[in-house]
Amino acid sequence: MTRAEFTVMLVNALKLEGDGADLPFTDRDRIQAWARRAVSPAVRSGIVRGYDDGTFRPDAYITRAEMAVMVAAALGFRPEAATATGFRDDADIPAWAKGAVEALRSAGVVAGKGENRFDPHASATRAEAVKILIQALQHFNPAH
Repeated sequence: MTRAEFTVMLVNALKLEGDGADLPFTDRDRIQAWARRAVSPAVRSGIVRGYDDGTFRPDAYITRAEMAVMVAAALGFRPEAATATGFRDDADIPAWAKGAVEALRSAGVVAGKGENRFDPHASATRAEAVKILIQALQHFNPAH
């Protein structure tokens, strides 16, 4: 699953509206039209940030850590950066993602893979993306 694909799924799940304007990324021309309408409101609402070099990298595979940070931001979590996660591979989780991963774990939105590993650098699969979105929506709107 690419960063653009997951952003579209997340924005559609949250029913955010956008027009594709005002993309601050240096590679904005690589963001295809079908994704621009989702990336724009995701940026505006603080769900999506680019890389330090100013790129979005729409075609890059999204990692589980990146996905967790986006979902935590979408849910309005303001996690502590240096929080321990409780996953066996906690030392492998980047510092910029630890707080988000732990906030989602504590809320029941994410669970580990086998042997209680989060596997932060693995590319997220479509199945994992759908699962985290369903869990996030249940957290966002517990009446459903």
